[in-house]
Amino acid sequence: MKALSLRFAAVPILLMIAMTAIAQEGYLGEAPTRTILKAQEKADAYFAKGNFGKAMSIYRDDLAPVGDKYAQYMVGYMNLAGNGVPQDAIIASAWYRLAAQRENDQYMRIRDGLLSLFNDAQRARSDLLYIDLRRKMGDLVLVHKLIRDDIEVLHRRTGTEMFQQDIERGNYGQQLDVFDAAVARIESRLEFLQRQIELETTLDDAEQGVLEKLIHEAEREVEAYRASR
Repeated sequence: MKALSLRFAAVPILLMIAMTAIAQEGYLGEAPTRTILKAQEKADAYFAKGNFGKAMSIYRDDLAPVGDKYAQYMVGYMNLAGNGVPQDAIIASAWYRLAAQRENDQYMRIRDGLLSLFNDAQRARSDLLYIDLRRKMGDLVLVHKLIRDDIEVLHRRTGTEMFQQDIERGNYGQQLDVFDAAVARIESRLEFLQRQIELETTLDDAEQGVLEKLIHEAEREVEAYRASR
């Protein structure tokens, strides 16, 4: 396994520099916050100085859980190279698979190149590690929460006591803008969610059912809001 790891640990550092642009691709349709960008810069600075422990802590514990694909890639890279952690190509592959969820060409090439070197047992372990990561911080989990949050926003639509109070205060137009924005986000994220479901080959029936239920609920809520609009 060490030889396999070393082969891919030689990925040029210039690749990582190029990846910083991908880090700013946004989080499921939203631009990364200033806090996220500062955390990325801090982690990159620690990495460049060889302070791998602090870099890993930010990439893995602060950035990866909020859907930062560059950070997820870097956790994989550091596991593959043995930067601050024991060298492990299988753990690296699981993180690379997480980073490649949005079909970025560079991430997919790196993921596929590493997976192509595995035997069946190694691939099976990679599958298990990836599924565990996906269920904790994969895009399906993140977008599920975002859609759920906007469904709750639409629950305050026309006819509720809060909405009527806003009308009396003269905030009718402002509230409609809030609701319309929630609808736009839901529709965009439903497209993203359905694409991810198509791509994800490791979903079990229970996960599939939860996601389908969310899709139907979101579509009903949007329809109900438009009817009240």
